Amino acid sequence: MKYRVNTRFEQMSLAIDMVSNRPTKVHIKVYDEDAPKRVFTDRYKTINGNEKFLIRMPLSPKNAVIEVMDEGEKATGRPSETFKVTKLDKVPLQKRTDKMDIRNMSVASFVDFAQRFSFNASYLETGKKYRSQDGRFLIEYVQEIIGNNGRKLNTPARISKQTGRIQVSKAKFEKYTIPMRMAILLHEFSHYYLNDNIDNESEADINSLLIYLSLGYPRIEAYQAFLEVFKNSPSAQNKQRYELINNYIRNFEKQKMVIY
Repeated sequence: MKYRVNTRFEQMSLAIDMVSNRPTKVHIKVYDEDAPKRVFTDRYKTINGNEKFLIRMPLSPKNAVIEVMDEGEKATGRPSETFKVTKLDKVPLQKRTDKMDIRNMSVASFVDFAQRFSFNASYLETGKKYRSQDGRFLIEYVQEIIGNNGRKLNTPARISKQTGRIQVSKAKFEKYTIPMRMAILLHEFSHYYLNDNIDNESEADINSLLIYLSLGYPRIEAYQAFLEVFKNSPSAQNKQRYELINNYIRNFEKQKMVIY
């Protein structure tokens, strides 16, 4: 089934209640009605009985399409007989304001820039440089990131240790949801602008997650963003990074939330 919601570019969460009569793998995708490559979540979950989904949307389009299907409906186009959506509501977005001063001029400027870039990345041209409105930050948008040896790199983004210029791969970003793009950009930003040690990956992970989670972005998309990066370079270091990321997100969830 597809549902259309007038989101009006507002910050919000979508609360979706479902019920199934047996274990059912459900696919939920939320995208921009006018620009379908703008995807706000793309996830699967097996439900059994009553289930509630919360889709956090710090960014939203004018009108969102919520696609909710099981494997049978995806294959045949016929409505599912194993589950149904019982309720779909817009609810306030939960944020945290006590852990990170996201109004800090540098952070606020980059967040605004990164959100605009992430929102439009599927439709931006490569071979160009994009600057923040205040001129502080620069993204070089390329089709593929090429290493010093002339070979394509698996990384979706990297930042110059000398200038703070960020290079982003469109080939990678086109496959990511908007929240996943934000997680990646905030990680690169943290390396140069927030870390005590510019080379420390785990420090950049935590610094970026603090901003990302404070803004109310979905937790599952943060996991997906890092897993996409780690799957191309499995190592003991990346396993340790993932464990730290997982613990941080879980502990963040347990803390009292500020709603506004």
